[in-house]
Amino acid sequence: MAIDLHLHTQASDGTWTPAELVRKVQEADLTAFAVTDHDVTAALAETARLVAGTGLTFIPGVEISASYTPDITLHIIGYNINPDHPALKKVLAFNMAAWEKSEWDSIANLAKLGIHVDPERYRYWVSARHLGGWPLLNALQEAGHVQGFDDYFGKYFGKGKPAYVDIIFAQPAEVVAAIRQAGGVPVLAHPALYRQDGAYLYRNPEFQKEMLAWGIEGLEAFSSSHTPEESAELVQLAEKLGLLITGGSDCHGDFVGRRLGQPVVADRYLQPLLARMQEVRMI
Repeated sequence: MAIDLHLHTQASDGTWTPAELVRKVQEADLTAFAVTDHDVTAALAETARLVAGTGLTFIPGVEISASYTPDITLHIIGYNINPDHPALKKVLAFNMAAWEKSEWDSIANLAKLGIHVDPERYRYWVSARHLGGWPLLNALQEAGHVQGFDDYFGKYFGKGKPAYVDIIFAQPAEVVAAIRQAGGVPVLAHPALYRQDGAYLYRNPEFQKEMLAWGIEGLEAFSSSHTPEESAELVQLAEKLGLLITGGSDCHGDFVGRRLGQPVVADRYLQPLLARMQEVRMI
């Protein structure tokens, strides 16, 4: 049996509603799953309601952006968080304000390039979530300026591209602290994605020390972003550091092409996480 502990809904940048996601999870014959939307928790209550009585194990989560350096944004998942905790809400509000500012700064940068985004169409895509992705991407695609995700970054928003905007999110230590205060278990998402001077960040002993000092409790060793070799190395690192091992598809529905349940994550990794969640509840 398998689990998928990294999934997105329309509450952030996925294309599925909670009802669609739960149906897909059931069709995939998963035993457990987590909703981990980017910097928002709006889908958690509805998902929990839909799962009640199904026999599925549902873990409410959130994937929080954290600025490690000006060039490196980490994603830290909080599992089994209380979405109403003030510390967590403060961090999420800060990040959402940063996202919104970056969007309007991006629109201003595009205008300097002679590309004018209709504010009303942009606002429409803020509320219309059925295509997933981001409002500005959808507005630009609708107007014919980009063909999709790759074009969006390749032409305008990749690092060094003409409309690129730096986004300053909450600091990693603050993010981890907020997750822990909200009763959650903090896990570093898709660690193999982070590079510094061309090298894997997770291999850096100083980064490992920092990560442990923040209070990170697990590594997402299995991810659609990882090769099998990277996953094997991350499992070894987690075991060496005494950290939990988790995994998930990072599926966004029909956006960006990741498949729910891929890679396959064995459900033997679930019990240690559930046990830690129980410990946290009792503290």
